[in-house]
Amino acid sequence: MLLANPKKTRLAVTQSFLLLLLAVLLCTLPSCKPKSADAGKQTKDAAIASKKDLSQIKVGYCTPSLNAPFYVALSKSIQNTTEGYGMKFISVDGQGDIAKQITAVEDLVAKGIDILVLNPLDSKALVPTVNQVVKSGIPVFIVDSYIEPSAQYITSILANNQGNGEMVGEWIADKLGKTKIKAAIISGAQGSPVGREKRLGFIRGIAENQLRTQGHADLTIVSQGWGGWSNSGGLKAMEDILASHPEINVLMAENDAMALGALKALNEAGKANNVLVVGFDGQKEALELIKQGKYEATALNSPMGLGKLAVESVVKYLNGDKNLDKVILTPPVLISVGEVNKFYDAKAIF
Repeated sequence: MLLANPKKTRLAVTQSFLLLLLAVLLCTLPSCKPKSADAGKQTKDAAIASKKDLSQIKVGYCTPSLNAPFYVALSKSIQNTTEGYGMKFISVDGQGDIAKQITAVEDLVAKGIDILVLNPLDSKALVPTVNQVVKSGIPVFIVDSYIEPSAQYITSILANNQGNGEMVGEWIADKLGKTKIKAAIISGAQGSPVGREKRLGFIRGIAENQLRTQGHADLTIVSQGWGGWSNSGGLKAMEDILASHPEINVLMAENDAMALGALKALNEAGKANNVLVVGFDGQKEALELIKQGKYEATALNSPMGLGKLAVESVVKYLNGDKNLDKVILTPPVLISVGEVNKFYDAKAIF
Protein backbone atom coordinates (compact mmCIF):
# COMPACT_ATOMS: atom_id res chain seq x y z
CA MET A 1 0.00 0.00 0.00
CA LEU A 2 1.34 3.42 -1.00
CA LEU A 3 1.15 6.33 1.48
CA ALA A 4 0.06 9.78 0.28
CA ASN A 5 2.69 12.46 0.01
CA PRO A 6 1.87 14.89 2.90
CA LYS A 7 3.09 17.93 0.95
CA LYS A 8 0.94 17.08 -2.07
CA THR A 9 -2.05 16.41 0.19
CA ARG A 10 -1.70 19.81 1.91
CA LEU A 11 -1.33 21.52 -1.49
CA ALA A 12 -4.49 19.86 -2.82
CA VAL A 13 -6.47 20.85 0.26
CA THR A 14 -5.22 24.43 0.00
CA GLN A 15 -6.15 24.65 -3.69
CA SER A 16 -9.63 23.21 -2.99
CA PHE A 17 -10.18 25.71 -0.20
CA LEU A 18 -9.12 28.65 -2.38
CA LEU A 19 -11.41 27.53 -5.21
CA LEU A 20 -14.31 27.23 -2.77
CA LEU A 21 -13.60 30.67 -1.29
CA LEU A 22 -13.44 32.22 -4.78
CA ALA A 23 -16.77 30.65 -5.72
CA VAL A 24 -18.41 32.05 -2.58
CA LEU A 25 -17.03 35.53 -3.24
CA LEU A 26 -18.14 35.50 -6.87
CA CYS A 27 -21.65 34.44 -6.00
CA THR A 28 -22.09 37.39 -3.68
CA LEU A 29 -21.83 39.69 -6.70
CA PRO A 30 -25.14 40.91 -8.28
CA SER A 31 -24.48 39.02 -11.51
CA CYS A 32 -24.48 35.66 -9.64
CA LYS A 33 -27.69 36.26 -7.74
CA PRO A 34 -30.80 34.49 -8.92
CA LYS A 35 -32.86 36.75 -11.16
CA SER A 36 -35.69 36.76 -8.64
CA ALA A 37 -33.47 38.43 -6.06
CA ASP A 38 -33.37 41.76 -7.95
CA ALA A 39 -36.64 41.34 -9.81
CA GLY A 40 -39.23 43.88 -8.79
CA LYS A 41 -36.77 45.75 -6.58
CA GLN A 42 -38.35 48.94 -5.26
CA THR A 43 -36.62 52.26 -4.82
CA LYS A 44 -36.11 53.35 -1.24
CA ASP A 45 -38.60 56.23 -1.66
CA ALA A 46 -41.50 54.02 -2.76
CA ALA A 47 -44.37 55.23 -0.57
CA ILE A 48 -46.43 52.05 -0.81
CA ALA A 49 -44.48 48.85 -0.20
CA SER A 50 -45.34 45.98 -2.52
CA LYS A 51 -45.44 42.49 -1.01
CA LYS A 52 -45.48 41.02 -4.49
CA ASP A 53 -42.76 40.84 -7.11
CA LEU A 54 -44.01 43.23 -9.81
CA SER A 55 -41.06 42.86 -12.17
CA GLN A 56 -43.12 41.06 -14.83
CA ILE A 57 -45.90 43.67 -14.86
CA LYS A 58 -46.17 45.91 -17.93
CA VAL A 59 -47.88 49.23 -17.28
CA GLY A 60 -49.14 51.02 -20.38
CA TYR A 61 -49.84 54.75 -20.24
CA CYS A 62 -51.76 56.68 -22.89
CA THR A 63 -51.43 60.46 -22.72
CA PRO A 64 -53.88 62.73 -24.56
CA SER A 65 -50.90 64.56 -26.05
CA LEU A 66 -47.39 65.73 -25.30
CA ASN A 67 -47.85 69.29 -26.57
CA ALA A 68 -47.81 70.88 -23.11
CA PRO A 69 -45.32 70.76 -20.21
CA PHE A 70 -48.06 69.43 -17.91
CA TYR A 71 -48.53 66.29 -20.00
CA VAL A 72 -44.78 65.77 -20.33
CA ALA A 73 -44.33 66.06 -16.55
CA LEU A 74 -47.28 63.73 -15.86
CA SER A 75 -45.94 61.09 -18.23
CA LYS A 76 -42.48 61.34 -16.67
CA SER A 77 -43.93 61.00 -13.17
CA ILE A 78 -45.87 57.87 -14.12
CA GLN A 79 -42.78 56.40 -15.76
CA ASN A 80 -40.47 57.14 -12.81
CA THR A 81 -42.88 55.75 -10.23
CA THR A 82 -43.69 52.68 -12.34
CA GLU A 83 -40.02 51.85 -12.82
CA GLY A 84 -39.40 52.65 -9.15
CA TYR A 85 -41.53 49.61 -8.33
CA GLY A 86 -39.59 47.46 -10.78
CA MET A 87 -42.41 47.37 -13.33
CA LYS A 88 -42.01 47.93 -17.06
CA PHE A 89 -43.35 51.16 -18.57
CA ILE A 90 -44.73 51.59 -22.10
CA SER A 91 -46.30 54.84 -23.29
CA VAL A 92 -48.18 56.05 -26.35
CA ASP A 93 -49.35 59.52 -27.41
CA GLY A 94 -52.95 60.34 -28.37
CA GLN A 95 -51.64 63.40 -30.27
CA GLY A 96 -54.65 65.51 -29.32
CA ASP A 97 -56.98 63.47 -31.51
CA ILE A 98 -59.63 61.12 -30.12
CA ALA A 99 -59.36 58.67 -33.03
CA LYS A 100 -55.59 58.52 -32.58
CA GLN A 101 -55.94 58.00 -28.84
CA ILE A 102 -58.27 55.05 -29.39
CA THR A 103 -55.75 53.55 -31.82
CA ALA A 104 -52.96 54.23 -29.32
CA VAL A 105 -54.81 52.31 -26.58
CA GLU A 106 -55.32 49.39 -28.96
CA ASP A 107 -51.59 49.47 -29.70
CA LEU A 108 -50.79 49.18 -25.99
CA VAL A 109 -53.06 46.16 -25.66
CA ALA A 110 -51.33 44.54 -28.64
CA LYS A 111 -47.98 45.04 -26.86
CA GLY A 112 -49.17 42.83 -24.00
CA ILE A 113 -49.69 45.31 -21.18
CA ASP A 114 -51.05 44.09 -17.84
CA ILE A 115 -52.35 47.48 -16.64
CA LEU A 116 -53.68 50.48 -18.57
CA VAL A 117 -53.36 54.01 -17.16
CA LEU A 118 -55.38 56.38 -19.32
CA ASN A 119 -55.73 60.15 -19.48
CA PRO A 120 -58.81 60.42 -21.73
CA LEU A 121 -59.26 63.20 -24.25
CA ASP A 122 -63.04 62.71 -24.29
CA SER A 123 -65.12 61.51 -21.34
CA LYS A 124 -67.65 59.73 -23.56
CA ALA A 125 -65.87 58.66 -26.74
CA LEU A 126 -63.40 56.41 -24.91
CA VAL A 127 -65.98 54.47 -22.89
CA PRO A 128 -66.38 51.60 -25.45
CA THR A 129 -62.61 51.32 -25.80
CA VAL A 130 -62.08 51.16 -22.03
CA ASN A 131 -64.77 48.51 -21.64
CA GLN A 132 -63.22 46.44 -24.42
CA VAL A 133 -59.82 46.64 -22.71
CA VAL A 134 -61.36 45.52 -19.41
CA LYS A 135 -63.17 42.68 -21.20
CA SER A 136 -59.77 41.45 -22.42
CA GLY A 137 -58.66 41.13 -18.79
CA ILE A 138 -56.68 44.36 -18.38
CA PRO A 139 -57.60 46.64 -15.42
CA VAL A 140 -57.91 50.34 -16.32
CA PHE A 141 -56.95 53.33 -14.16
CA ILE A 142 -57.98 56.87 -15.13
CA VAL A 143 -55.74 59.83 -14.33
CA ASP A 144 -56.09 63.63 -14.57
CA SER A 145 -59.36 63.74 -16.56
CA TYR A 146 -62.87 62.35 -16.21
CA ILE A 147 -64.58 59.47 -17.97
CA GLU A 148 -68.27 58.52 -17.91
CA PRO A 149 -69.34 56.19 -15.05
CA SER A 150 -70.43 53.57 -17.61
CA ALA A 151 -66.72 52.88 -18.21
CA GLN A 152 -65.57 49.89 -16.16
CA TYR A 153 -62.41 51.39 -14.71
CA ILE A 154 -60.93 50.60 -11.30
CA THR A 155 -60.45 54.15 -10.03
CA SER A 156 -59.83 57.68 -11.29
CA ILE A 157 -57.11 59.86 -9.81
CA LEU A 158 -57.94 63.54 -10.17
CA ALA A 159 -57.09 66.95 -8.85
CA ASN A 160 -59.80 68.39 -6.62
CA ASN A 161 -60.82 70.85 -9.34
CA GLN A 162 -63.93 72.12 -7.63
CA GLY A 163 -62.12 72.47 -4.31
CA ASN A 164 -59.30 74.34 -6.03
CA GLY A 165 -61.84 76.59 -7.74
CA GLU A 166 -63.44 77.44 -4.43
CA MET A 167 -60.08 78.42 -2.94
CA VAL A 168 -59.31 80.66 -5.94
CA GLY A 169 -62.76 82.28 -5.69
CA GLU A 170 -62.47 82.88 -1.96
CA TRP A 171 -59.04 84.41 -2.43
CA ILE A 172 -60.36 86.82 -5.08
CA ALA A 173 -63.26 87.84 -2.85
CA ASP A 174 -60.86 88.52 0.03
CA LYS A 175 -58.56 90.50 -2.22
CA LEU A 176 -61.26 92.77 -3.65
CA GLY A 177 -63.40 93.11 -0.53
CA LYS A 178 -66.40 95.30 -1.32
CA THR A 179 -65.21 96.18 -4.82
CA LYS A 180 -67.71 94.92 -7.39
CA ILE A 181 -66.27 91.94 -9.24
CA LYS A 182 -66.42 92.10 -13.03
CA ALA A 183 -64.77 88.86 -14.08
CA ALA A 184 -63.93 87.19 -17.35
CA ILE A 185 -63.28 83.46 -17.66
CA ILE A 186 -61.07 81.77 -20.22
CA SER A 187 -62.06 78.11 -20.49
CA GLY A 188 -60.12 75.26 -22.03
CA ALA A 189 -62.56 73.36 -24.22
CA GLN A 190 -66.32 73.11 -24.54
CA GLY A 191 -67.75 70.08 -22.79
CA SER A 192 -64.70 69.57 -20.58
CA PRO A 193 -65.83 68.31 -17.15
CA VAL A 194 -62.54 69.51 -15.65
CA GLY A 195 -63.19 73.09 -16.77
CA ARG A 196 -66.78 72.91 -15.57
CA GLU A 197 -65.66 71.84 -12.08
CA LYS A 198 -63.18 74.71 -11.90
CA ARG A 199 -65.78 77.28 -12.98
CA LEU A 200 -68.39 76.03 -10.53
CA GLY A 201 -65.90 76.06 -7.69
CA PHE A 202 -64.65 79.55 -8.58
CA ILE A 203 -68.13 81.09 -8.63
CA ARG A 204 -69.20 79.29 -5.45
CA GLY A 205 -66.02 80.37 -3.64
CA ILE A 206 -66.66 84.03 -4.41
CA ALA A 207 -70.37 83.85 -3.53
CA GLU A 208 -69.82 81.98 -0.27
CA ASN A 209 -67.11 84.38 0.84
CA GLN A 210 -69.22 87.45 0.06
CA LEU A 211 -72.30 86.01 1.76
CA ARG A 212 -70.27 85.21 4.85
CA THR A 213 -68.50 88.57 5.05
CA GLN A 214 -71.04 90.99 3.52
CA GLY A 215 -74.41 89.28 3.73
CA HIS A 216 -74.90 89.38 -0.04
CA ALA A 217 -73.15 88.31 -3.24
CA ASP A 218 -72.14 90.79 -5.94
CA LEU A 219 -70.46 89.06 -8.84
CA THR A 220 -70.74 89.52 -12.60
CA ILE A 221 -69.20 87.23 -15.19
CA VAL A 222 -69.04 89.63 -18.11
CA SER A 223 -67.53 87.24 -20.66
CA GLN A 224 -66.26 83.73 -21.32
CA GLY A 225 -63.60 82.91 -23.90
CA TRP A 226 -62.15 79.63 -25.13
CA GLY A 227 -58.40 79.15 -25.14
CA GLY A 228 -57.89 75.46 -25.96
CA TRP A 229 -55.68 75.04 -22.87
CA SER A 230 -52.76 76.75 -24.67
CA ASN A 231 -50.75 79.92 -24.22
CA SER A 232 -51.59 81.21 -27.70
CA GLY A 233 -55.26 80.38 -27.16
CA GLY A 234 -55.32 82.38 -23.94
CA LEU A 235 -53.70 85.33 -25.71
CA LYS A 236 -56.31 85.36 -28.47
CA ALA A 237 -59.23 84.88 -26.07
CA MET A 238 -58.02 87.76 -23.89
CA GLU A 239 -57.66 90.09 -26.89
CA ASP A 240 -61.26 89.34 -27.87
CA ILE A 241 -62.55 89.85 -24.32
CA LEU A 242 -60.76 93.19 -23.91
CA ALA A 243 -62.20 94.44 -27.17
CA SER A 244 -65.73 94.01 -25.80
CA HIS A 245 -65.20 94.35 -22.04
CA PRO A 246 -62.27 96.62 -21.18
CA GLU A 247 -63.81 97.16 -17.72
CA ILE A 248 -62.98 93.72 -16.30
CA ASN A 249 -61.00 93.60 -13.04
CA VAL A 250 -60.61 89.82 -12.68
CA LEU A 251 -59.51 87.13 -15.11
CA MET A 252 -59.83 83.47 -14.21
CA ALA A 253 -58.20 81.07 -16.66
CA GLU A 254 -58.78 77.35 -16.29
CA ASN A 255 -55.06 76.64 -16.54
CA ASP A 256 -51.86 78.63 -16.15
CA ALA A 257 -50.89 78.25 -19.80
CA MET A 258 -53.95 80.23 -20.94
CA ALA A 259 -53.51 82.71 -18.08
CA LEU A 260 -49.93 83.42 -19.15
CA GLY A 261 -51.11 84.09 -22.69
CA ALA A 262 -53.86 86.34 -21.36
CA LEU A 263 -51.34 88.22 -19.23
CA LYS A 264 -49.33 88.98 -22.35
CA ALA A 265 -52.43 90.48 -23.98
CA LEU A 266 -53.12 92.54 -20.85
CA ASN A 267 -49.55 93.86 -20.85
CA GLU A 268 -49.78 94.80 -24.52
CA ALA A 269 -53.06 96.62 -23.85
CA GLY A 270 -51.59 98.44 -20.85
CA LYS A 271 -54.14 96.88 -18.49
CA ALA A 272 -52.04 94.41 -16.52
CA ASN A 273 -52.21 96.57 -13.38
CA ASN A 274 -56.02 96.78 -13.57
CA VAL A 275 -56.82 93.07 -13.70
CA LEU A 276 -56.20 90.35 -11.10
CA VAL A 277 -55.10 87.21 -12.98
CA VAL A 278 -55.61 83.77 -11.42
CA GLY A 279 -55.23 80.30 -12.86
CA PHE A 280 -54.85 76.61 -12.13
CA ASP A 281 -52.09 73.98 -12.14
CA GLY A 282 -49.07 75.58 -10.43
CA GLN A 283 -46.98 75.81 -13.60
CA LYS A 284 -43.38 76.85 -12.98
CA GLU A 285 -43.63 79.98 -15.16
CA ALA A 286 -46.73 81.09 -13.25
CA LEU A 287 -44.94 80.63 -9.93
CA GLU A 288 -42.05 82.74 -11.19
CA LEU A 289 -44.45 85.57 -12.01
CA ILE A 290 -46.19 85.22 -8.64
CA LYS A 291 -42.78 85.71 -6.99
CA GLN A 292 -42.38 88.89 -9.06
CA GLY A 293 -45.86 90.19 -8.16
CA LYS A 294 -47.04 89.97 -11.78
CA TYR A 295 -49.51 87.10 -11.34
CA GLU A 296 -51.90 86.82 -8.44
CA ALA A 297 -52.49 83.15 -7.59
CA THR A 298 -52.82 79.63 -8.93
CA ALA A 299 -54.38 76.44 -7.59
CA LEU A 300 -52.09 73.43 -7.50
CA ASN A 301 -52.69 70.52 -9.86
CA SER A 302 -49.36 68.76 -9.64
CA PRO A 303 -48.62 66.34 -12.50
CA MET A 304 -45.90 64.80 -10.33
CA GLY A 305 -48.39 64.18 -7.52
CA LEU A 306 -51.04 62.80 -9.85
CA GLY A 307 -48.63 60.39 -11.54
CA LYS A 308 -47.27 59.10 -8.25
CA LEU A 309 -50.74 58.62 -6.77
CA ALA A 310 -51.96 56.81 -9.90
CA VAL A 311 -49.13 54.27 -9.82
CA GLU A 312 -49.48 53.78 -6.07
CA SER A 313 -53.13 52.93 -6.68
CA VAL A 314 -52.02 50.36 -9.28
CA VAL A 315 -49.62 48.84 -6.75
CA LYS A 316 -52.34 48.60 -4.10
CA TYR A 317 -54.62 46.87 -6.58
CA LEU A 318 -51.93 44.39 -7.65
CA ASN A 319 -51.34 43.59 -3.97
CA GLY A 320 -54.95 42.57 -3.53
CA ASP A 321 -56.77 45.79 -2.61
CA LYS A 322 -59.94 45.53 -4.70
CA ASN A 323 -61.83 48.19 -2.72
CA LEU A 324 -60.16 51.35 -3.94
CA ASP A 325 -62.34 54.46 -3.96
CA LYS A 326 -63.88 55.08 -7.37
CA VAL A 327 -62.53 58.64 -7.27
CA ILE A 328 -59.29 59.62 -5.53
CA LEU A 329 -58.71 63.37 -5.22
CA THR A 330 -55.52 65.26 -4.49
CA PRO A 331 -55.96 67.91 -1.76
CA PRO A 332 -56.85 71.46 -2.92
CA VAL A 333 -53.98 73.94 -2.57
CA LEU A 334 -53.83 77.67 -3.34
CA ILE A 335 -50.48 79.26 -4.14
CA SER A 336 -50.09 83.02 -3.80
CA VAL A 337 -47.03 85.11 -3.00
CA GLY A 338 -46.98 83.96 0.64
CA GLU A 339 -46.68 80.27 -0.26
CA VAL A 340 -44.89 80.32 -3.59
CA ASN A 341 -41.40 79.53 -2.29
CA LYS A 342 -42.67 76.25 -0.83
CA PHE A 343 -43.69 75.04 -4.27
CA TYR A 344 -41.27 76.65 -6.72
CA ASP A 345 -38.61 74.38 -8.20
CA ALA A 346 -36.36 75.94 -10.84
CA LYS A 347 -35.44 72.47 -12.15
CA ALA A 348 -39.03 71.27 -12.56
CA ILE A 349 -40.28 70.26 -16.01
CA PHE A 350 -43.61 71.93 -15.29
